[in-house]
Amino acid sequence: QKWRTYPSCYLDTYQKRPYRPDQVLSVQNGVLNFALHPVDGMPAGANPSPLIDGASQYQTYGRYSIRLKVDNPNLQEYYIASLLWPQSERWPADGEFDFPEGGLAGTVSGFHHYAGVGACAGCQLEAAFTGARFTDWHTYTIEWSPGRVRYLLDDRVVLDSTDWVPSTPMRWQIQVETNGYGSNSGNLLVDWVSVWAYDPAAR
Repeated sequence: QKWRTYPSCYLDTYQKRPYRPDQVLSVQNGVLNFALHPVDGMPAGANPSPLIDGASQYQTYGRYSIRLKVDNPNLQEYYIASLLWPQSERWPADGEFDFPEGGLAGTVSGFHHYAGVGACAGCQLEAAFTGARFTDWHTYTIEWSPGRVRYLLDDRVVLDSTDWVPSTPMRWQIQVETNGYGSNSGNLLVDWVSVWAYDPAAR
């Protein structure tokens, strides 16, 4: 198994509804599909995480890329935050990276939540609203190195920060959750993901 996922006893962030990977996640023809639809009368998402080296979800620094799109522009009940989350579970003290983030019916944003002395619940450096829409294929990349984080939309840098950058191990969660009410259905399609380890000699 190269992935782990939050089970249905875990609740999402906004509406506190259960994740339903058993009803949402599937793989066909090399594509990871989030089949977003109501389950037991409620919108339902899923929150998988890759095992980076085959055994652990965690590493310190690295490069994380994902290529995705949605096939329905009206998925206002669903919200994505492809995020790096601290192994310590100490938030906001150990920071957080989010890219891409946003409602799937809207446009793409990114957020860098400060770590260390700069950390507080509202402290973040926002990547300018990109204007990109989730209905188009895009590649989203987080590049995390000592004292620096960059977000890239396709090949364009949309955030480059050296402010309060985390320095402790994190895991990558592809968090698709619910934020609102309705009965729309659609698919979030993940063409591929890639993770690289940080090489100090390459600096």
